[in-house]
Amino acid sequence: MQTILFEKKAGIGSITLNRPEVHNAISIELVDELNQLLAECRTDEQVKVLILTGAGKSFVSGGDLPQFIAARGREQAEPLLGKVAAMLSTISHYSKPIIAMINGSAVGGGCEVAGAAHFRFASQEAMFGFVQIGMHITTGWGGGTRLLDLLPTSKALALLLSGERITAEEAQRSGFVDEVYPPDRLREEVERFALKIAAQPLVGIEAYMNVLRWKREGLDQEERIKREVDQCAGLWGSEEHRNVVDQFLSKSKKG
Repeated sequence: MQTILFEKKAGIGSITLNRPEVHNAISIELVDELNQLLAECRTDEQVKVLILTGAGKSFVSGGDLPQFIAARGREQAEPLLGKVAAMLSTISHYSKPIIAMINGSAVGGGCEVAGAAHFRFASQEAMFGFVQIGMHITTGWGGGTRLLDLLPTSKALALLLSGERITAEEAQRSGFVDEVYPPDRLREEVERFALKIAAQPLVGIEAYMNVLRWKREGLDQEERIKREVDQCAGLWGSEEHRNVVDQFLSKSKKG
């Protein structure tokens, strides 16, 4: 791959968007490569959780200007915007958890990419801002919709309508960012969290991601509960499940 670096260890897949010379701007080539990698990781049983970050001092700066600014009008812009939006939907609905490790600036499209992940851990040096309104456009990759799902309406609208740039701490107070760490501890803390997930059985991880997906699909609570019961029943009594129960019962008898 030309625009992405990938490393796999201890159940964690680390994806680095590798275009530091343009602050990891999203190009069509990057979207294609990331889609391919996500498809491969989906079926890779050695990958239980993914970390998404950027090379250099930025997370994602937005869309690649030479490609996106060349688009004129709806007919040219919609296919470009739709391609990135579809990729972010793949991230948002992915069958394994994805952690955005926001190492630097995540302004404009960078906020949209971060918002598609399931978790957001940021460096104290990271900056955020849904600045699109000041450019006489709006979020075009689904970021506004996701933000309104993530935050209380007034807080989401304040970020979208003001176009204000905010610090990582302010983003955490708003609820957009989960945790903030010093730059030299960010990767260590993200990997520590990822390892807690990677230590669990993949079948359970994917099952809980199904529960999230059903909620996002708008199914009512009773239907989601019905599916959750059915899903658990399908896992019940597997060899792995029986082994854990037998070990527990054995320890209880000894106690």
